[in-house]
Amino acid sequence: DATPERKFIRELTERKNALKISSWLKSTSNNFYSLEYAWKKGEHTKRGEFNPDFFLACDQQIIVVEIKDDGEIGDPSPENVKKHEYAVAHFSTLNKWLESEGITQRYQFNMLTPRDYAAFFQKLRDSTLQGYRSEIDVVMINAGSKGS
Repeated sequence: DATPERKFIRELTERKNALKISSWLKSTSNNFYSLEYAWKKGEHTKRGEFNPDFFLACDQQIIVVEIKDDGEIGDPSPENVKKHEYAVAHFSTLNKWLESEGITQRYQFNMLTPRDYAAFFQKLRDSTLQGYRSEIDVVMINAGSKGS
């Protein structure tokens, strides 16, 4: 996999970070946990699926992570903006269902770039990841609201 994923795994497996995680997995590129999304390419609507890169179990919280290159912060692609939007909506719906069923486990989706790793892992170590938004999360949210 690309360098940003390898850097993430190196950080993830550092003892100080690994101690805060019950379990984790790196998903396959296809057919693991596919999320559908749609975006405009010119005048046409395109549909696609993507599999988030990582799932981290931290007590009752599952952090779902999609890794991107730092270049997406300055120039987010419309396709990645929609991936973010659809993933956030998917996990929000899933969390509402879990709550209605009395299940305490919750999911959180974050896009991360290497620029986000230090803050992300500090929040992980401090047990304050709930509600965390990375720099690229904020960029994607802002880009999505401008496109609507």
